[in-house]
Amino acid sequence: MATEKTEVVIVGVGAAGGILAAELGKAGMKVIGLERGPRLATADFTPHDELRYFQRQDLRPNVKRHPVTWRPNADARANPLPVLNYGHQAGGGTVHYGAVSWRFHEDDFRAQSQTIERYGRAAIPEDSSLADWPLTYGELEPYYDRAEYELGVAGKAGNLQGRKIAGGNPFEAPRRREYPLPPLFVDQAGAVFDAAARKLGQHPFSTPRAILSQAYQGRPACTYCGFCQAFGCHIGAKSSILVTKLPEADATGNFKLVTGGMCYRVNSDNSGRVTGVSYYGPDGSDNTIEAEVVILAPFIYDNVRLLLLSKTEKFPNGLANSSGELGKHLMAHIGARVFAAFDDRFVNMYMGPSAQRHSLDDFNADNFDHSGMGFIRGAQLSVVPADLEAGPIGTALAMNPPPGVPRWGAAYRDFFAKYFARYAGMVAQTENLPYADQTIDLDPEVRDQWGLPAPRLTYDWRRPNERARVEFLVRKLEEIGRAMGAARVWRAPLGPGAPGAHHEGGTRMGSDPTTSVVNRYGQSWDIPNLFVIGSSTFPTMSGFNPTLTIQALAYLSADAIVNRYKNNPGPLL
Repeated sequence: MATEKTEVVIVGVGAAGGILAAELGKAGMKVIGLERGPRLATADFTPHDELRYFQRQDLRPNVKRHPVTWRPNADARANPLPVLNYGHQAGGGTVHYGAVSWRFHEDDFRAQSQTIERYGRAAIPEDSSLADWPLTYGELEPYYDRAEYELGVAGKAGNLQGRKIAGGNPFEAPRRREYPLPPLFVDQAGAVFDAAARKLGQHPFSTPRAILSQAYQGRPACTYCGFCQAFGCHIGAKSSILVTKLPEADATGNFKLVTGGMCYRVNSDNSGRVTGVSYYGPDGSDNTIEAEVVILAPFIYDNVRLLLLSKTEKFPNGLANSSGELGKHLMAHIGARVFAAFDDRFVNMYMGPSAQRHSLDDFNADNFDHSGMGFIRGAQLSVVPADLEAGPIGTALAMNPPPGVPRWGAAYRDFFAKYFARYAGMVAQTENLPYADQTIDLDPEVRDQWGLPAPRLTYDWRRPNERARVEFLVRKLEEIGRAMGAARVWRAPLGPGAPGAHHEGGTRMGSDPTTSVVNRYGQSWDIPNLFVIGSSTFPTMSGFNPTLTIQALAYLSADAIVNRYKNNPGPLL
């Protein structure tokens, strides 16, 4: 068994872990990053191979080696999920994601209070564990700004210090300054969606994304190659952690990255502190890293699983779980989709990055009156390819044909040949509420390649509040499709209740140690030298993608560790 010693060990070097590695390293702290996958280079992402990256999921976990199981309820049998959408390499999911980079709304941080103030407590479903965050948008805004400028985000401001700006999102929270980069070029899909939404009195705008529209910080601008979602960027224009923060961490001389290492336990002693981690090396060896601070920053399944696997006599239900909240309040976006097909125009969804499209915020969060609707909260609406990756394979697998057209055979071939370049996909990315019985735990039957129990998800989005919200939003998408002048507008099936994209929850942050796992800094209430960073800490989810908020929280936590905890180890209040 090999043992190393360091000040800080970070498990998972992705959206959050990479930022923490760079920031702590720049502050002079010795950091070891432990990553389950490899460290790739920009040159590794050519040639553009749709089979390799989309169909075979080369940049994501292998579902046979790293299974995650799902069941709709505690009485059902759990089966392995067929696709895992998070990352499996240094840089994590930021290597292959579509790079959409949203700030949350002000009321996303106080969804419970906002709902009660406007509609009364009865508007919240009785079984929902809806809660406010322990911090406000205003407190996180400087870190949003820092993430946008240090990583490189392209967009158009809609609210500069309270002043509404034409061309941006009029519903966004106030920001201190404009985006560092202008939006990407408008494509056909964005233009058609924009015109139709404006005809309906809505407020479309260019989706913000961590893709360079111009050369920035030594990296080149996007070439609009179209191989973006599910692919690594072959020129480094996508602002992934791989090309932004990891080089910064390397340059400090204080950072060491260990790849191919599978962390299986957070070690602790009887003094109420963690002492480091144990991991299996790529050669199967059993190794230990001793550290003064342990930071967990992998995807939410592994955050929860690691704490459950690390149970002790003091914490028999999982490390740092005196509250009993570990693994609860799992959330995920459900992408309700509508397709619009044209006989008289080409839309060419396959051109350019999927994040190049336009979005609507009119029906997100509490931006519209929910009185009498039968649901609360909303969704971001966007025009996107069938399965975000818009090549022929991705489109063929994900663009469900309209009623009357089969999924196979000559009729489907003819439909696909005609409409591959003549369709627009639209999605409502719904903000589903947290519920305490939607959980992550350890599967008692399924194990991974190391013999460790697989994470098991118990989740079913099909609750009355969520069903009513989806129906309302799908009708809005259908209206937009008809306003586009499409010859055909139809819905995609919704699926069996499994979680969709952007999973959040499981190590909830809060202000009360009896009802949450960590505080606003991701610091464990029970163990002050243990931090958990990432979307597993989100109390609620917003209709927006979580990555920029994960990154802003990582900067917030790094700032607290460097400027407060480092000099005075203990609880950060």
